[in-house]
Amino acid sequence: MAQELNGSFDQLAAAWGQYMNRWFNELYANTKAVELYRAKPFSQAVMWAPSRMIDAAEDMLAAYRKNVNGPDGANSMFPMVLMAVDTNYLGTGADFGGDHISRRLLQIEEGGSWYGYQHSMLDQRLQVVVFASEGASAKSLCAQLSAFIKRPSNRYLSATYKFGQYSIPAPITLETNRIDWMEVKTSFKNMKILAADFILKCTMPHLDAPGEGDPNDGSTNNPPGYPLVQEIEINDNAAQVRSTGTESGVTWGKPE
Repeated sequence: MAQELNGSFDQLAAAWGQYMNRWFNELYANTKAVELYRAKPFSQAVMWAPSRMIDAAEDMLAAYRKNVNGPDGANSMFPMVLMAVDTNYLGTGADFGGDHISRRLLQIEEGGSWYGYQHSMLDQRLQVVVFASEGASAKSLCAQLSAFIKRPSNRYLSATYKFGQYSIPAPITLETNRIDWMEVKTSFKNMKILAADFILKCTMPHLDAPGEGDPNDGSTNNPPGYPLVQEIEINDNAAQVRSTGTESGVTWGKPE
């Protein structure tokens, strides 16, 4: 789903959610618990833990239990997967092709309006944690996600931004397709918790257009673009030649 360019990072989270949905739809049921897990709606099987990293796994699980139906402490909700986004900002370095370009003018569609554009590149860290009542099911989900990521085509995804009438796709690349799952130690008994870190190399576009009341190109595009050059006149006094270029062509004459 395209979201507005509102200065947030929601588009990155939405892109990762869609990525995880594709993984979920391909799961193999190789344990009874995973079979029951596959039967859940994706919205209940894979969820975001708002503004918390896996380092606070117990708090994440407590929040999850508070927001689901059923008695607190029941393990019928397992397995389940929680995800969290790091709230820090880290720019992508030049060693990974990171660039932070200055503003320029471009067309989103060939022959269309001209808009201001620049982008920034960032390393977005996120974590995925798998909760299960026993180790076999937890490892099954981790193994299947690791296998999913190792496919060359699955190392890449994109976030979609909305700018007026336009949907702007922006590339995301996983830093590596090798994912190590580590056990998370908590006070919970009879529960297997495995977590993995992911770093996404993201490009975030920033577009601008003339403000309300400012000169624009007069188009019906939403938003209208910056004004176009209507005429170019070149006077060559040494050769006594003047050229005038417009949309209809070039005319020649003598300097006045």
